[in-house]
Amino acid sequence: MRTTFQVEVEGIGTFTFARRAMRDHFKIGVEFSKLTDGVETPSRNLEFIADIIATLRVLTVEAPDGWDMDLDKLDPLDDDTFPRILKVFTALREKELSFRQDKDGGKQKNREAGIDNP
Repeated sequence: MRTTFQVEVEGIGTFTFARRAMRDHFKIGVEFSKLTDGVETPSRNLEFIADIIATLRVLTVEAPDGWDMDLDKLDPLDDDTFPRILKVFTALREKELSFRQDKDGGKQKNREAGIDNP
């Protein structure tokens, strides 16, 4: 059984995502390859969008009403399409990052904040 979690995306609704596991990492890679038709060196834009769509395809368990689970049907020429996809992906990644344990006792966060470590 997969572990899931919910993320509220402002203005869109509540999504249920699967907690990322190693197998998902490979599934995302397969989806990415399908989306890019196996292009060895995709453009930065293609790589960025394909990674987002592949990740959402693999990890989305349930989406709110009004969100089409078949991302292939979205209109790429609609000015709202990419910002909405990015908003959902960003919320997902922020939640995933919150699961990661602080393995160095906060030293990295302190360095980034310019605080000396004892």
